Amino acid sequence: MDLKSASQKAYEIARKRGINETTFEALKHCAGEVLEANEAYNDWSLLDSPKDDLKEKFENELADIVICVLSISAREYIDIEKAIARKMLINEGRAKNECIK
Repeated sequence: MDLKSASQKAYEIARKRGINETTFEALKHCAGEVLEANEAYNDWSLLDSPKDDLKEKFENELADIVICVLSISAREYIDIEKAIARKMLINEGRAKNECIK
């Protein structure tokens, strides 16, 4: 998937829906999506035999989080692919340093 195109599409959809008028509102919306994902995960993971529909609900909430972030990156003209690649290198370096301790 091309994240730049996905970012533009997510932003266009959000604008058409009239949600997340500002980046601040979009960030608050993302926080709500994280809470919804947490609830969905709890519903799914606490069962003795997890059900596929609950797993799908959790997957959908994770997707909502990513879509929200993609929309914000388009709004703020952030190359999210570049930002993710850079941050993964930083995290990889941190992981190496933590293993040395």
